[in-house]
Amino acid sequence: MPATRLDNPDHTKAVTFHLGYSPELNGLRGAAITAVLIYHANENLLSGGLIGVDIFFVLSGFLITALLIQEYDNTGSIRLKAFYLRRVLRLAPALLLLLLLFSLSSVVLLGFHGAKSQLMDALIALFYMTNWARALGIYPVYGLAHTWSLSIEEQFYLLWPPLLLLLLRNKRSRGACVLIASSIAIFAWAQRCYLGSTGATIIRLNNGLDTRADSLMIGCTLGIMVASNWIPQQGRGRISRVLYILSPCSVLILAGISVFATWRDPVFYYWLLFVIAVLTAIIILDCYLNKNSKIRRMLSLKGLVWVGNISYGLYLWHYPIYRAMRQYGFDWTQVITLGTLITFAAAALSYYLLEQPFLRLKKKLEFSRQAPRSPG
Repeated sequence: MPATRLDNPDHTKAVTFHLGYSPELNGLRGAAITAVLIYHANENLLSGGLIGVDIFFVLSGFLITALLIQEYDNTGSIRLKAFYLRRVLRLAPALLLLLLLFSLSSVVLLGFHGAKSQLMDALIALFYMTNWARALGIYPVYGLAHTWSLSIEEQFYLLWPPLLLLLLRNKRSRGACVLIASSIAIFAWAQRCYLGSTGATIIRLNNGLDTRADSLMIGCTLGIMVASNWIPQQGRGRISRVLYILSPCSVLILAGISVFATWRDPVFYYWLLFVIAVLTAIIILDCYLNKNSKIRRMLSLKGLVWVGNISYGLYLWHYPIYRAMRQYGFDWTQVITLGTLITFAAAALSYYLLEQPFLRLKKKLEFSRQAPRSPG
């Protein structure tokens, strides 16, 4: 494997970067989706549980960016068509199944005319526009409201890889890439604060790509730094010792936010979203640098990793299942027990019977270009 060329002046020789499969990052996914499930089952149990979505955003930004830079350093380019094909293979099958079953069940239960709202929800989600439909007040999207975050991620996938490739092809230093990524993150935070101060609704602040990109771009910034080997070998010991303290503190602060914060509080948008993203980045960096990290060992627990493996399906299925149960008179204890069991069953079936075959095809494409294994 060719060595990664470093633009950081602190380095005097090339260092090979390889991002392999990281079970602890899947464990972090597992923790994030657990928080989201609890929140949607009963908001009073975990009022800030939606921080799990922001953890997903940081992870996505980090992994996508690190893998793209790794590909560029290994091959001299980024095959955008192959990247988008891999994203389609990873995301589309389970989403299409959800939309199909959601639409069919709505028509069966409500009739075609009675299900027009649900069919519109599915159509908007299909084109990954739920976030803007809600943010701009174009259409409320109730039944599949949770697909707002999937829409934001898909828009990120469309915009960031071409921009990153352009920066790399123009021989921008990795420092310039870090500056641009972090500047976009700061702009998104400033945009959120500005719109909030001028009377924008919480729905607007929560759903716009322009107001939620900071979490993704903080992950991208970390991905550029890690993939470019910005942390010199001789300095890793000191940084690891600092992270040994900061990472557990970050976990505790995130836990506190999930318990005591609420997304309806303006403070959540003005400050906490940015803080959540930075704390998540600290945890990811600790997992990457410290092979014996306590947090890494905790996140590598098999049960948590397995939940992370099926987290995409859990996210897709839990919201319509929970919502349907409430509409048919189930109380929150039944939703969090029976509803969660049904959700896990649906997600596991989706993962093993539908997603896995497409993941194997996705990995064949990655192998054909000698790319690293992606955690999916």
